Amino acid sequence: MFKYFGPGISWAFVIFILCAIPGKNLPHYTWADLLSIDKLVHFTMFFVLVVLFKRGFAKKGSSASISLNALLLLSAMAYGGSLELMQSYFYVDRSGSWFDFLANSIGAAAGVYFFKKLFDQDGNRLFLLKEKK
Repeated sequence: MFKYFGPGISWAFVIFILCAIPGKNLPHYTWADLLSIDKLVHFTMFFVLVVLFKRGFAKKGSSASISLNALLLLSAMAYGGSLELMQSYFYVDRSGSWFDFLANSIGAAAGVYFFKKLFDQDGNRLFLLKEKK
C-alpha cells in the first residue's frame, strides 16, 4: 500500500509541516508579491498532492473513474480547508484565508484534470519518455 501511496502521504505531511511553520519564520514579501507567490505556492502544493495520489491509484490498477476523481478532489479540498482552519485557530502567527483555500481547491482540480495529460492510465509519464527505436 505504501508503495503506491507513499509519495502522496509523504507530500501531504510536507504540506502539513509547511502550513504549521510559525508566521514569523516565513519569508516576508510586499503585499503584491505575497498575493501572487503565496497563491501559486498553495496551487502547486495541492496540484502535486492530487497528482501523486492519482498516480498511486493508477499504479495500483484502479480505474480513473469519475467517483475516484470526485473523491480525490473533495478529500484535497477538505484537507486544504482543515489546514486553513488550523492556521486560524491553532497555529502561532498564522491566519487562515479563504483565498488560500480557493487556491488549494483550484490546484487540486487542476491536478485531477491535467493528470491524464501528464500520465497514461498505468501512471507512467507521457513526457520525457525515450523514443522507441
